[in-house]
Amino acid sequence: MTGFSISSSLALVAALLSIATADGQYRSRPDLAPPRLNITIPATQHVSPGYIFVGPYPGFDGVRAGPEQAAAYIFTNTGDLVWSSLGHFAGWVGNFQAVRYRGKTALQAFQGYLDPFHGHGYGTPILLDDHYQPLALVQTPNHRLISIHEFKIVNEETALVEVYQPTAMDLGPFGGSAEEQWIVDGVFQEFDIASGKLLFEWHTLDWASPADSVVPLRSGRAFMGANASDAWDYFHINSVDKNDQGDYLVSGRHMNALYKINGSDGSLLWQLGGKKSTISHPDFEFGYQHDARFLNSSEDGSVETISFFDNSARSDRQRTGGVDRLHPHSRARIVEIHHNHNTARELNTFIPPDYLSAPSQGNVQVLENQNVFVNWGQAGAVTEFSPDGTAIFHAYLDSGELAPGVQSYRGFRYEWTGYASETPAVVAYADGSELSVYASWNGDTVTAAWRIYSQCKTERRQGAVGYETRELGQVARKSFETSLVVSINQLRGWSKDCGVFAQAVDASGNILSTSTVVNIANSQPRPASAPAPSLLKEFGQKALYGWVDL
Repeated sequence: MTGFSISSSLALVAALLSIATADGQYRSRPDLAPPRLNITIPATQHVSPGYIFVGPYPGFDGVRAGPEQAAAYIFTNTGDLVWSSLGHFAGWVGNFQAVRYRGKTALQAFQGYLDPFHGHGYGTPILLDDHYQPLALVQTPNHRLISIHEFKIVNEETALVEVYQPTAMDLGPFGGSAEEQWIVDGVFQEFDIASGKLLFEWHTLDWASPADSVVPLRSGRAFMGANASDAWDYFHINSVDKNDQGDYLVSGRHMNALYKINGSDGSLLWQLGGKKSTISHPDFEFGYQHDARFLNSSEDGSVETISFFDNSARSDRQRTGGVDRLHPHSRARIVEIHHNHNTARELNTFIPPDYLSAPSQGNVQVLENQNVFVNWGQAGAVTEFSPDGTAIFHAYLDSGELAPGVQSYRGFRYEWTGYASETPAVVAYADGSELSVYASWNGDTVTAAWRIYSQCKTERRQGAVGYETRELGQVARKSFETSLVVSINQLRGWSKDCGVFAQAVDASGNILSTSTVVNIANSQPRPASAPAPSLLKEFGQKALYGWVDL
């Protein structure tokens, strides 16, 4: 432990807010500073089609590391920005992905308050349409607050969510004193998004004993049980899935176990892992896992295949002085369960480049072509693997001085077509004999080229004023921001009364949108890019990495 006080950390945060960072900036959108992906394994021809969906945010413990602008982002395989959600969501953003809702393509995200030290938060999931406009706010019935861990749409109609429900209970049998009488009843619900009708609700305290928890009362800096805000989170639901038969798969991080729940009466159908596993798994161990998903099942149901993110690590300063590790690195795992023999075997394990260990967060996405996309949670990276386990793409979610501490709760790959509802952004600079024009359109995926026009004021007979519009050129879209440089002589009689505008054009030459006319600046700003100071050298990896138990 370093002598790093809360007051000193807050002072450091305040000082760093005024320092320029290494994150990306654009001349047409200087308000956006997305993280710059550090791609260490460039995408091969075998990666799945689509974009990368992540929600990177900084580490904790008062040290400002990670992206300058925590938000939901869509990136290309080369790290080029497609969309920044800055200003679209409120508060912390997680579980950002593309979905289908009532026949429409949409984006989903959790937005709200994050309590990293207790590993939960409260907020309201939101759905956006393909124009990035609000489609639905998701709120639970029964006055319950949705926590951060799960929001999954089922059959385009219903939602699965997790609820963090503090409950007063006698904790004496589990080592609690008279002052320690609060426990978290982990709850998940399924309800209709449009009507709010509750369809199913399940409580951990009804089915799983606190005696089986691997995270004891008073463990670490949280879970003291003294009040509702610090209740003992003995189970910690962090994912819920549903299969075609109507049953549920639940991950209990603090039980080191996965549970299949009967969708009719809530009873336990089986448990994999933990102190009371009903399925033998002698060939592999796992723990502190996230994101358990049904993959497929045999016709008679005797064989089931699931995936999950095996953290095998958890921040626990009180007992270990830092991180409780069950394995040197985290892994993505695919497991086959044979119910005729009550055994499970490992089908595949995906090992992270650089042997990353994620004490919190993380997820696994099996893609349509059977590639596997893995988000390494607190380790701040994403990898795509071919089915044989070869890493065919790997990127850290920020670069340079901002890389330490960056993390993303979940990360995905999806195909996506976005139609920006705002107008394109354009800026123009006259510098000597050249006119430079920059255009961008946050969220748009359809533009193939930009047509750039000048509009200059002209005087006509009897003092009338008119405007002359002239096409300066067309340039293929190159990235989030595209530039065109032309001779200043193309502006006939150029003066301060000239402006520039841009038209976004699709692959067929159709005009998608036209920007406003902007004035031409007399010179092009060239701001220096000053990286943040080396926090890693000053405070060490522990301070940058932060303490979080999501």
